[in-house]
Amino acid sequence: MVVRNVRVVHGVLIVLIVLTAFAQGGSGAQAQGAGILVRHRAPIDRALDFQLAALQAEFADMKTQKRASTRMVEGDTFSMNARYLTGAEAAQIHKTITEFYFVRDGSATLVTGGAIVNKAIRGGVERVIKPGDVVFIPPGVPHAIRETTGISYLNIHFGGTD
Repeated sequence: MVVRNVRVVHGVLIVLIVLTAFAQGGSGAQAQGAGILVRHRAPIDRALDFQLAALQAEFADMKTQKRASTRMVEGDTFSMNARYLTGAEAAQIHKTITEFYFVRDGSATLVTGGAIVNKAIRGGVERVIKPGDVVFIPPGVPHAIRETTGISYLNIHFGGTD
């Protein structure tokens, strides 16, 4: 129980960092890892800030490069990802990862719950997400962006590595 509470507190702290990231300053070097562009490894001795202008520039670059994801910061069991999607994505489910979506721009139809059949969700809950919306997805819940003409969001993963 203590380990679970520590993980929840850790995840909440990460979410709070993201919420304040829009008003903070900072930049970092570019690195490449595991098939996804990684901008920063999570420091253990200092805070890491993300200026709004830097986030806007990242999303603009993603659109130009047609890159769906950039890992803005990576830790051992957590990450913050900038995501830009057009169209649909394959449904996914995580055994141990908890996710938050913070929608910045655009809109999409998000489907959660149900069951994954042929990379799509059957029987889930469908709703439109738009700027300002925050979505919480616990481990074990299928989820997918079913359709969008373009959506930008920050995606926080914590609590696992699957």
